[in-house]
Amino acid sequence: MAKTKEREVYRGRLKGVGLRHTLPRERILAYLDRKNIHPTPEELYQGLKKKGYAIGLSTVYLNLQVLRDAGLLWEFKDQQGNTRYDGFTEKHHHLFCLNCGKIEDVLTKDLPEFNAEPIQKAIESRMGWFVEDPRLELRGFCPDCQ
Repeated sequence: MAKTKEREVYRGRLKGVGLRHTLPRERILAYLDRKNIHPTPEELYQGLKKKGYAIGLSTVYLNLQVLRDAGLLWEFKDQQGNTRYDGFTEKHHHLFCLNCGKIEDVLTKDLPEFNAEPIQKAIESRMGWFVEDPRLELRGFCPDCQ
């Protein structure tokens, strides 16, 4: 279980988006609130069970949807089409290994040359879309697979 200070942080994040604090939500946020953690719902469920938390798979799925809809998690598909979740809230992009499937975060601040604004404006003006959150996805081979 999260420490008192951490619990207050999660309570505040939930309250900030109008959600009630519950232990499953706190535990899911705490599990996902780390860099380079991108589990499927089943992997998240197994990870929480290994920590000794009594939680059901349906509870994990339900709370992932609620937290995603509230903007506290990011949902994306990996190269195999599996739905994965990311709770790391600092602006970042993803590296995907085409061989082993590893997913790694790349912080936006570590890419000073990357400016998504011109791309965003071009998409919006040419295609009429409103791009709320542009993200870069890089695919290649991790050091272990090169």
